[in-house]
Order: sequence, then C-alpha cells, then structure tokens
Amino acid sequence: METKKAKIFNVIILDKSGSMQSIARQAVDGVNETLGSIRSSQLRNPEQDNYVTLVAFCGCERRTIYDATPIADARDITASDYRPCCTTPLYDAVGFTITRMHNEVEGHRAAVSVTIITDGYENSSREYTGEAVKSLIDSYKKQGWLFAYIGADHDVEAVAARLSIQHTLTFDKTAEGTAKMFSTGNVARSKWSKKMSELLVDDSLSDEALPMGMLGANEDYFDK
Repeated sequence: METKKAKIFNVIILDKSGSMQSIARQAVDGVNETLGSIRSSQLRNPEQDNYVTLVAFCGCERRTIYDATPIADARDITASDYRPCCTTPLYDAVGFTITRMHNEVEGHRAAVSVTIITDGYENSSREYTGEAVKSLIDSYKKQGWLFAYIGADHDVEAVAARLSIQHTLTFDKTAEGTAKMFSTGNVARSKWSKKMSELLVDDSLSDEALPMGMLGANEDYFDK
C-alpha cells in the first residue's frame, strides 16, 4: 500500500547584511548542514515530502535561492550564493517571504516552519512595517505555522516578542557559535518535522482541528 505523504515546508530567511561577513563561510556551511539534515529526515521518515525555501536578504537584493523546492532537488549552496553586503531590511524579507509561502500552501494540508536568522536590527525596510509583519505572523500561527527567531549581537528576545515569535535562540557570532546554532536548529527541526508528519497523516484529525494540534506540538521547539 502506498505510504500517505505529509507535506512539510522548511522556510529559512537568512540575513546577508554586511555585518554577517565575518561568519559568511560558517553560514554557508550551516545552511548546507541544514539541507543535509532535512534530506536525512525525509529518508528516515518515508511519509514525509519535504520542501525548502531559502531566502538571503540585504538592502540591495532579496535572493530566493530555493522556492518551495523538493529537498531532493536542493543542492548545497556555495559562497557565490551568499555574499554579505549593506543593510538589514528584515521586515521586507519576512513579509514578502511568508506571504508568498502562504499563497503556496493555502488550501493544502501542510506544515510550515519559518526560521529567521539575523545578527542585527531592522534598518532599511520600505514595504513592510513591524506591525504588518506581526499581523501576518499572528494570522499564520493560527494556521499552525511555526516561527523561530535566531539572532546575534542584539536583543533577540525583545525583537522576537515584537514580532509575536515565541521560539528564540541567541548565538555567539563566532565560527564555533555559528556551528552550534545551526546544530541546535537542526535537532529542533528534525523533532518538529516528525511530529508534524504524524499529525498530517492522522486521518482522525480533521482539517479544522489540525492547526490546534500543530500549535500544541510546537510548544517545546528549542527544548528550553
């Protein structure tokens, strides 16, 4: 009998402002480890269909490296894919990315995790305000989406709280600290995707009840 599939969308919004230059190599390595972790998760769990959206942003571009791409088709990235420069339009990057993702999954039984990684405060958005992004996040959380905010060199918990994000992780902006951050995130994502796939293939859970089940399963994302 054919295995029922659970659609799981992994969204990573990665700051590439100039201040990230000092850990650019570690960021590339960390993203590739994350892609590898998602591939492994799918191999371990045949009921999963994993997709990845990867957006790297700065003031001069919002680069969509992957856009709801099947994980099997997502190659490792290279230094040419991630070149830090200029400013931090955080709100625009988050607003555009999650709105696009919502259009992608609307009407489907699917799980979505959004991970934001940045080393500084918003300073150059033109299209979205913090209030607008918070409103979107509040709306999508009601649909069972998971949001995680990972940061360095600023008040991570305060910024996350203003955006209505409860899952936070602070890292040291060093080679060791960046590697540890990606490792922690990958462990959390793997556990989350397993929980989500179990919920998504559960025929006894209606589409209406699914978001509440997801929200409950999201509670201990970073095991704090």
